[in-house]
Amino acid sequence: MKFSRYCRDRWISVLIFLFVFMAGGGLLWLINTPFAVACVVEGFYAAGFLLILVQDYLSRKEFYDKLIEASDQLEEISYLSEFLTKPSFQEGEMLYQILRRDEKYMNDQIAAYQRELQEYKGYVEMWVHEIKTPIAVSRLIMENNRNDITRILSEEMDKLEGFVEQMMFYSKSSSLQDDYKIRAVSLKNLVMKAVKRHARFMIAEHVTPEFGNLDYTVLTDPKWMDFVLGQIISNGGKYRSRERKPKIVFSAVQEGTTVTLSISDNGIGIPAEDMGRVFRKGFTGENGRKYVKSTGMGLYLCDILCRKLGTGLSVSSVEGEGTVFSLKLALASEENSRTS
Repeated sequence: MKFSRYCRDRWISVLIFLFVFMAGGGLLWLINTPFAVACVVEGFYAAGFLLILVQDYLSRKEFYDKLIEASDQLEEISYLSEFLTKPSFQEGEMLYQILRRDEKYMNDQIAAYQRELQEYKGYVEMWVHEIKTPIAVSRLIMENNRNDITRILSEEMDKLEGFVEQMMFYSKSSSLQDDYKIRAVSLKNLVMKAVKRHARFMIAEHVTPEFGNLDYTVLTDPKWMDFVLGQIISNGGKYRSRERKPKIVFSAVQEGTTVTLSISDNGIGIPAEDMGRVFRKGFTGENGRKYVKSTGMGLYLCDILCRKLGTGLSVSSVEGEGTVFSLKLALASEENSRTS
């Protein structure tokens, strides 16, 4: 808050002061007041006016500077008044009270919204668990009645399970800190489990898995990382090349205290113009529109989960040659490996 702007906003008060100042000087001259006395009287009057002006400016400046500073620093603007001292001037008190009332209303609205969101998430999670029962029963019926029709239905059921799984992980992604446990796990076992879980899909898509050195123990949450690996495997199968036998290669290298797991395929690759957007929510890109129907949620969820797990996730690709996803995981110490 600048003093020049403060005075400019009070130009009427300044004009009144100048008028009274000059009128008082004229009156003192008319009654033949000695010049020295007139100067002292006028000086006291001017000094009093300036002191009132400066005092009022400083009190307002302190309040508004704190208000601006708090609003710039706070992430939750709804708690702004908690960091302010109630001002001594009337306009500041009115603004302070308005802020308090608005913040109370805003916090009440946020609390109501959070309750509704929590109820919705609870319903989604319950629905996901409930839908697993008819899916399991349907699978059992298809296993007991194997033919070409049930084989096709089984492939569609795999897709349905994938969408249900995405919904479950998406509903939990915002509160991941309450539902994960980092521990030492075998990277090889983690990869093999993901491949086994998607074996039917890989066989249907004629995708061959290949394995490099995976003999590392890493720190991660196996359930959430299994989902990430599954999404990458699914992408490798969906966007396979029709010109060569599709394959997905899993390999890892140690780099200091981290292990980088590379998952590469020889599929159609990602267009260069889409590379910077593959992890965006709902982004399907040219491949998603041209080759297969895509929700654009799989890689978005992978990115969210990896960020919250402290796992680096990156992708590189050459269109027409293939894609490589890299996961940078923390290497477990020997002590962690023994206690896992």
